[in-house]
Amino acid sequence: MKRRLMGGTALVAASLFGAQGAAGAEGIDIQIRGFMNTYFSVAGIDNGGGNPSALALIGPDPRDFNATGLFSDGEIQFRGSYTADNGITFGVRVELEAGSPSGDANNSDDTVDERFIFVQGDFGRIEAGSTNTAAYKMHVAAPYVGVPINSGWLTAFVPWSPGVYNSFLTPQVSTYLDYGNDENTVSYYTPRFAGFQLGLSYSPSVVDTGDGKNFPVEADRNDDFYNGFAVGLNYVQDFNGFGVSASAGYRRATTPKDLEDFLDSGLGIDAGDVQMVSFGLQLSYAGFTLGGSYANQISGPNFGLVTTEGQSWDVGLSYAYGPWHVGATYFHSTVEGYYNTASMSAFVGLDTTGDSTIQAASLGVAYDIGPGLQLSANLLWADYDTEFGYTNEGVVGIVGTKFSF
Repeated sequence: MKRRLMGGTALVAASLFGAQGAAGAEGIDIQIRGFMNTYFSVAGIDNGGGNPSALALIGPDPRDFNATGLFSDGEIQFRGSYTADNGITFGVRVELEAGSPSGDANNSDDTVDERFIFVQGDFGRIEAGSTNTAAYKMHVAAPYVGVPINSGWLTAFVPWSPGVYNSFLTPQVSTYLDYGNDENTVSYYTPRFAGFQLGLSYSPSVVDTGDGKNFPVEADRNDDFYNGFAVGLNYVQDFNGFGVSASAGYRRATTPKDLEDFLDSGLGIDAGDVQMVSFGLQLSYAGFTLGGSYANQISGPNFGLVTTEGQSWDVGLSYAYGPWHVGATYFHSTVEGYYNTASMSAFVGLDTTGDSTIQAASLGVAYDIGPGLQLSANLLWADYDTEFGYTNEGVVGIVGTKFSF
């Protein structure tokens, strides 16, 4: 299947290149864009090994981490667009992941990431296909320099502990929340008016596979999350050199009946439907940017027995002078964890009613070598403390490059 997919992708790419001359003459703009991030790290990681009272349930954490690592993350983007005589633009975007399909290289199991079409004009913008919701795309968070810690990247450098749900779309490791991963979604974005823009998204099925639900397109309401709805609002304005960016977002998806019944009757968990909110703010002046964000999963399970109800926030300050950038960012999350009920505590003979907490901080410096090319260095610290008593703490030095084209 992977060979056939890659072969089909190669044929599509070849046909795009072959048709570029003719298409260009007809007014179709075809672009190949993308990026590659590569980082080398040297770390000191203290693996707590586990809570002795939890060993019968999960077992010890025997991992002994090497001091060095190499991380890479990238993708190739195929973009095409056509602007009609009436000013309306029609376009398509397909993103081909440049990492390992196994997920070991860049925490991605996708070969093709987002893929969607769009229509844009004075009326705003409509997107339809496998992509994130408006609430996710319009979110504003703390500034950072070099490696982001408000994302799933954090666990690439300081490995997770048992009890950490490693998904960058949950408040466990991020304030960039979404009810799924690149679901088949239709979104509408209004024109920006006086600095404000509104976005609305609807996803009939929510399956968290990274490429949406296609076969069959209808969600099985007994097994699939469904009727995902998201709204995002942001504000971007410049007041004589003083910049303001702000955002607010809400997401909701209906929990499948079988899962809700099992959690309620079998485990005593009143999970309800997935509901998430987020807020963000950035202020900038004379090269300085100060900002932060807050996110909260109010209710709902997360594709199984895991509950990621909880909250996260970040704050950061950065300064840019010519090609140089320096910055500091802090991230904190508190999530209920895997089995946050008294009934589960009684079942496993262990108090699981605590929270799983992550703290992380980063100092970064970066230099813009040329257009789209940046060299950076970071000193990163992270600490995981889970409901089971497992801990991981690490201090990491990271150097690497970002190349966007």
